[in-house]
Amino acid sequence: MGVAASSPALELPDLLLLAGPSKENGHLQLFGLFPLQFVQLFIHDESRCQLKVKFRTGRAFYLELRAPRETLDREFGQWVRLLYRLRFHSALGAVPFTQEYSALEDDDEDLTEEEEEEEEEELRAMEARLNAQASELWRP
Repeated sequence: MGVAASSPALELPDLLLLAGPSKENGHLQLFGLFPLQFVQLFIHDESRCQLKVKFRTGRAFYLELRAPRETLDREFGQWVRLLYRLRFHSALGAVPFTQEYSALEDDDEDLTEEEEEEEEEELRAMEARLNAQASELWRP
């Protein structure tokens, strides 16, 4: 799992990346790229370094950080700080988008019910491509 900004002008990341080893050759393969506006990130179990990823459709995944023991606490701490920063930033009403992008977002508020359903269907289709059993990054 990773986060990225779609533009260097953004103060905070706005994309969630889900990746794992490919079945064919073991190289890293991108399973999904999701705008953070469609995703909620939570700390599920801090003692086990687990995060919860919940999509707007209600589907959720639980991820456990796999890192060397000597860096595990530091790496998970960085994720925790990022999650708090993302939550604090959005709680203040600030949106981590450029002004130009915000203007485009305002246009989305006028979507018809049919267009919203199409967006939801696209998101479900992306989620369906994520197979938690196929990746070693997902622990049961």
